[in-house]
Amino acid sequence: MRILFAHTTCPAQFRRLAPALAADGHEVVYLHRSREWHAPQPEGYRCVQYTPSRSAEEAALHPYLRRFEAVVLEGQAAYRQAMALKQEGFSPDLIISHAGFGSGLYLSDAFPQARRIGLFEWFYNAFGSDVDFLQHGQVSEDQQLRLRTWNAQLLLELSHCDLAVVPTQWQRAQFPEPFRSQLRVIHEGIDTETLGQLRAQPPARPAVLPPDPGIEVVTYVSRGFEPYRGFPQAAEALALLQAQRPRVHLLIAGSDEVAYGAPRSDGRSWRQWACDSFRFDPDRTHWLGAVQTADYHALLAHSQAHLYLSVPFVLSWSLLEAMAAGCPIVASATAPVQEVITRQQQGLLAPFHEPAILAASLAQLLDQPDLASQLGTAAQHRAQGFSAAQGLTHWRNLLQSLKPQALQPVIKSTRIN
Repeated sequence: MRILFAHTTCPAQFRRLAPALAADGHEVVYLHRSREWHAPQPEGYRCVQYTPSRSAEEAALHPYLRRFEAVVLEGQAAYRQAMALKQEGFSPDLIISHAGFGSGLYLSDAFPQARRIGLFEWFYNAFGSDVDFLQHGQVSEDQQLRLRTWNAQLLLELSHCDLAVVPTQWQRAQFPEPFRSQLRVIHEGIDTETLGQLRAQPPARPAVLPPDPGIEVVTYVSRGFEPYRGFPQAAEALALLQAQRPRVHLLIAGSDEVAYGAPRSDGRSWRQWACDSFRFDPDRTHWLGAVQTADYHALLAHSQAHLYLSVPFVLSWSLLEAMAAGCPIVASATAPVQEVITRQQQGLLAPFHEPAILAASLAQLLDQPDLASQLGTAAQHRAQGFSAAQGLTHWRNLLQSLKPQALQPVIKSTRIN
């Protein structure tokens, strides 16, 4: 079968699925705008890049439509590159696209005969999820209307999909009830096999830590430092913990940028704000920035207490990876965290907005190593349900249910770059 992937970024959520289907003998082409800085070289599939003709313009455009214009420009660029592929003779049997940013918006117009599977991560709601949680229920009418409008591109793409996939039950529940029957819950999966060996065969401790075996290592990981992942609350909790425990060393990994939501209005980054607002011991606070895989694994392997916070939003891979590594975890008592961690079973859950309780929960793990070990082992066991192998099995089963006769390997006609 010929399969076309479409995503603004390569390889993103398809980092395992695209090479796995190529290895199964299918002809795979990956349509994208940019590549992740840490992305491996594609294995067995061809990457084709598109470039939007221009950026979205704000002049004379209703504010609710600015995001939609960017989506249309993205979709137009992907469509034009898809038509170039068609001129080469590539015509996919199946299109798998990441929905919401536009890359798959017009692909059914380029290839009307192709079956469609969409990966949908989020449906915007003014109440009951991220927005009102962050704003303590104070959502303006203007925000409500803007969020409703943002769903337009999602619904347009969903209307062309034969099947749609969401990573968690919580994310599925964000969609209106009439659409949920079309949504299958398949998490893309994490490398539980490698992560599960980190404590049995630990790598060397992070070089920033002193050789003193008596120190306490507390970790926090986030793609970016931002309110969506509870960085303000985490910073306060970690500062409190460090002030109370003179042996605590903090390993804080992530980029000092905002991945979700808006930046601070005062021009400061969230790390700058944290350092201005709280007292961190510079000798015991290690800001690691964005880390490579080996350094990330070393952090997880030596963590004695790991902090993860999230507003009710998309579940981070980092939480599941920390669980798979057997980290003793303190997490926010929020959805979708509660979908993977049950209180006092796979970790300690604490109120998102209560830094003092978060700090006390971290201290409990440090004071009770038997409890920490028990919770870490249970978390590791729970994470097995999110293995990459299971994710691939579920995807292959989905493809079989969609069009069994089209799943035979093909003789590749396009060159693999």
